[in-house]
Amino acid sequence: MRTKTCMLLLSFLAATASSLATADTLVTMNSEVVRYDDIRLISPVGAAVLFGRLRNAAMRACGGPLSGPQQLATQQRYDACVRDTLAKAVDEVNEPVLTKYYESRRSATVPGRATEKNVTAAR
Repeated sequence: MRTKTCMLLLSFLAATASSLATADTLVTMNSEVVRYDDIRLISPVGAAVLFGRLRNAAMRACGGPLSGPQQLATQQRYDACVRDTLAKAVDEVNEPVLTKYYESRRSATVPGRATEKNVTAAR
């Protein structure tokens, strides 16, 4: 039996300003393991289940979901992180039914909405 796993690796930069108005760059790596060996990727239903798992993992890896009033820049960084992470995860999984489902969802969403970032798949 082949085990299917997708590991989300998140790399993002967070700039912090010191009291002298200089920015220090911090690099934070977060990862999530997404198992999908229990999903049959032969239909849009299976693709939707895996997409949901990938999206939720990307949201956690990117530090969210965000709640409450957020500064616009913070919300935009989070949205971009989630969007980029999900795109990379779908690419790494490399299953046509998932790719088709993702593309249909991406074209139906409003630009700037959260969707995802950086994944490595191991089977």
